[in-house]
Amino acid sequence: MLRKTMTVVALTAAVIGLGFNVSAVLGESESGASKASLDKLVQQLIDARSNYGENLHQLIEYYKKMGNSQGEDWAKRELKEFGKIRQREYLPGLKAKLVVVNTEAMGESDIVEALVGYRQVYRKSLESLVGVLKGAKDVKQWTLAKRELKELISVNKYMYLRDADTPGAELRARDEIGAAEKLYSQALELKKRSKGFRVRRYETQAAMEGFRRLIREYPSSERIDDAAYQIGELCRDNLKNYQRAIRWYECVVAWDPDTQVRANLRIAQIYDRHLVNRLTALDYYGRALKIEARGSSERRSIERRIRRLSGK
Repeated sequence: MLRKTMTVVALTAAVIGLGFNVSAVLGESESGASKASLDKLVQQLIDARSNYGENLHQLIEYYKKMGNSQGEDWAKRELKEFGKIRQREYLPGLKAKLVVVNTEAMGESDIVEALVGYRQVYRKSLESLVGVLKGAKDVKQWTLAKRELKELISVNKYMYLRDADTPGAELRARDEIGAAEKLYSQALELKKRSKGFRVRRYETQAAMEGFRRLIREYPSSERIDDAAYQIGELCRDNLKNYQRAIRWYECVVAWDPDTQVRANLRIAQIYDRHLVNRLTALDYYGRALKIEARGSSERRSIERRIRRLSGK
């Protein structure tokens, strides 16, 4: 296998760059796909397949280093199932171009993002190859490709990105740290770009990793509560993972008394609008009300919602 080392940015570009104009090959399939087009499709397939397996190894090593036994176990299970796929050659002589990265320079979201990308390209390439071989009436190869696709679909694929490492309540936001400010600004910019007409998954995960890195590397920074709040916002708005969002808002409450109102209010709104838990929502609205300034528009809004939920 050919190997080359890449930066995180180049790695992401490589995954995106595996995109291939499959319709051109499919269009040629009626009269038999050109050898050049078929070579390109099969090359894309074996590149994605090899890098998918390599990324699983990288993820196992990352989780082992971080002491995340749950993540390590998931990656090992997926790798074991991936190893059961009967991988076909299709065109003899083609060698996979394996992208080797330095995991020391990568976070969890970087590795997982690449892994998911290779998974998707591997599957789409197989689906396209099945169509091409069927059109070319190559029954033997078509059957093999179809079987490999079925085996790939059967692999149990894990999501991995979890917050098992959510920091504890003992942290305090107190110090002004320039490097933390820079990290916060970079992650906030990614967050702004994470949602337009649709949610952009890469920017979402990259922003979350940036905020987590700030908390991990500068646990006394005055920005840790803001970073936790922004992670909660991404979980709530982009990922629609409300329980995960609540865990991060609770970190905000614990780390800085000055930000308790907005975090308690967010938790109350989640229980109110999404989890439909009226009693818990009232509890958190009440907590926010205790420390919200008298006469403020926010306080009046909270009071109205409490009255409505209480039936008063």
